[in-house]
Amino acid sequence: MSRERLFRNVVALVVGCASILGAQSKKTAPTKAPQSAKLYITNQGGASITVVDQQKLTVDTTIDLTTLGFTPNAKPHHTAVERDGSFWYVTLIGDGKVLKFNRANALVGQVPMETPGLISLDPVHDSLYVGRSMTAVNPPKSLGVIKRSNFTMVEEQEIQIPRPHALATSRDGKWVHVASLAENRFASVETATGRVTLTTLPGVTRSMVQFTVSPDGTRLIVGGELSNTVMVFDITKPPPYAPIVEFAVGGKPWDPVFSRDGKRAYFSQFADSAVAEVDVVSGKVVRTIRQHMAQPYDMILRADGKYLFVVNQNIGGVKPGASAHDNMPGMTGMTTPKDAGMGWLSIVKVATGKVEKELPLGKTPSGMGAAGAR
Repeated sequence: MSRERLFRNVVALVVGCASILGAQSKKTAPTKAPQSAKLYITNQGGASITVVDQQKLTVDTTIDLTTLGFTPNAKPHHTAVERDGSFWYVTLIGDGKVLKFNRANALVGQVPMETPGLISLDPVHDSLYVGRSMTAVNPPKSLGVIKRSNFTMVEEQEIQIPRPHALATSRDGKWVHVASLAENRFASVETATGRVTLTTLPGVTRSMVQFTVSPDGTRLIVGGELSNTVMVFDITKPPPYAPIVEFAVGGKPWDPVFSRDGKRAYFSQFADSAVAEVDVVSGKVVRTIRQHMAQPYDMILRADGKYLFVVNQNIGGVKPGASAHDNMPGMTGMTTPKDAGMGWLSIVKVATGKVEKELPLGKTPSGMGAAGAR
């Protein structure tokens, strides 16, 4: 059986089940995640995960992956959390695993996968989509599709683009979008059929880092770390897409987060050690936050919109012309002091743009996830 046919058959079964469950959940599911939900932050250089209480703004616990049988080189990279907080997931680049934990932080499942990177939950179907890490010289041109309920690999969907990185699922669960760091292309996979549509962007190489979908599901935004630009796409129609606007945001715009009303977005500026707040419609940078930032990486906006959580890697500046993906100690793209790499979480009060609190993290922190986060 072909991969595409297998993808179609499995997704068709999941869609059938989800249509009933989805209708029920729409009646009972909360409109936003509770403020007490946990925040799970991977310390890629330290084989650990820091769990933060979003309401108390304190470190809840730190999970040492080596005590669970994983190697010191496990390299946890990214996390995602079920909306109700019942389970959460993490990718291990070094050990080639995708893990499933329950609310009590007990390991309940693991799936082997070559160099797994970013992950995205399907909000409608029982699927977890897994991209590829950039530590591999030539990572597979495919997207992992894991069934969350029994935690098994369903498919490694061919997507035809090299170095797949940026990853997001549409809010209706009909599409999953994956972008290449090496080319000006991204693949859109139709979840009902497994059909892949490629979008090709003209002009200079962007090196698209990460996607985020607007709260109303109509817009997709991404930063280009080499072009130092932000692109906004209208995803109300099927792909391929063309940006409806592209504007300059310096400092290698990294991880994007929408405001609750969808009118503005925040971008971590990895090379400038800052966070840019941009007006999505006008393309103007309306505010820059620099206080207590050092190579900001991943970001999450708390469900109530009051706080912006920013992971800081604290590993030194990016050399001119280098990719910020060479961001581990010892990589040639970084000017890294010997004592660098111990990162922290900056907790920014959105109303004032000031860092209200900092929490210590582990070695080279990278991705994070929280219930309801996009």
